[in-house]
Amino acid sequence: MMKKLSKTTATVLFMALSSIATIPVANAVTTYLEPSSYNSFDDSPFRGGNYSYFNLEDFEDGLLSTPGVTASSGVINPPSPLNISTDSVDSDDRVIDGSGLNGYSWYSADKSTIRFSFNASVLGGLPTNVGIVWTDVGFSNTGLGFGNVNLEAFDALGTSLGVLGSIVGDGDFRGQTAEDRFFGAINLDGISAIEIRMLDSTDWEVDHLQYGRANSQSVPEPSNLLALFAVGAMGVGLLVRCQQNKGLGTGDWEA
Repeated sequence: MMKKLSKTTATVLFMALSSIATIPVANAVTTYLEPSSYNSFDDSPFRGGNYSYFNLEDFEDGLLSTPGVTASSGVINPPSPLNISTDSVDSDDRVIDGSGLNGYSWYSADKSTIRFSFNASVLGGLPTNVGIVWTDVGFSNTGLGFGNVNLEAFDALGTSLGVLGSIVGDGDFRGQTAEDRFFGAINLDGISAIEIRMLDSTDWEVDHLQYGRANSQSVPEPSNLLALFAVGAMGVGLLVRCQQNKGLGTGDWEA
């Protein structure tokens, strides 16, 4: 004769089965990287990572030409014997010598904010790691050659993922590179855009925009899924056996 499960036992069984089928996935936390000295891509915190794609835009072809990215403002700042304010990443002229005058950079062109937006369709998914190198500032409200830089990243829906800020500069604007700083953000759910800002200046430069999609996931590994299944199945088996033992010789029972 069929035995009826008590309400308590049925609840425990439901919870055990639910533990097999339901795997919580945590939302990715955004990590901002503290500004760091940068003379070449060898100094990038993203160098050597495991990515499904990775792009480095150094502007040395005179264009913003890496795939899946657009800029809201700014122009190429080329090398020129008369342009003493160009400040490229030091290594872009193939020699690290303390000068960025002979490379290309991205100039703010009278804007205080530059937004770089990423196209998931073109890239095959939003980047998880995005960074850019701030290279110089000329005139600012903070003082010649100094200023406050903010980096803000945005998720797939355009929601802010927080802001990283730092005061940078060396008091000069003639292409020196010792003050160049890398700013970066990491979010495994994807970054749709970054904004780099100098609210106290419209006369500044960036270089070495870099963005990639890391090969990592925020869900349990397959081995963990099998372990959860095994534990859940064992729990169900034990409860059923207990139920059968309780029912021997006692007839139907219920709560």
